[in-house]
Amino acid sequence: MANPIKEFKNSIDGLKQSLDGVKQSVDRLKEPVDEVKTNIQETLDEAKSRSEGVKSGVKRVKASVQETKTVLGEVKETVSGAAGAIYTQERYQRLKSRKRRQGIAGAIRH
Repeated sequence: MANPIKEFKNSIDGLKQSLDGVKQSVDRLKEPVDEVKTNIQETLDEAKSRSEGVKSGVKRVKASVQETKTVLGEVKETVSGAAGAIYTQERYQRLKSRKRRQGIAGAIRH
């Protein structure tokens, strides 16, 4: 018969080697997980940076829209004023034309 203490010791050494193998496997599995975590963090940082850029762009667009609204208001006022002036000018021309016709017609009757 073999020595039971030696067999037990060999069995424990075998278990230790198996445990070391498992630890190495776990460490190898952790490396890709750590890499994925790093990549996720980099992606998040890039997304935040892009988000800030987009927000800045939106603010610029809003300011541009507000400026455009202001300019359009001024254009509307200018066009309304010009339309009023043109209407008044046309009315004056019609009245002036009427007076001439009445003057010519009155001269022909007398």
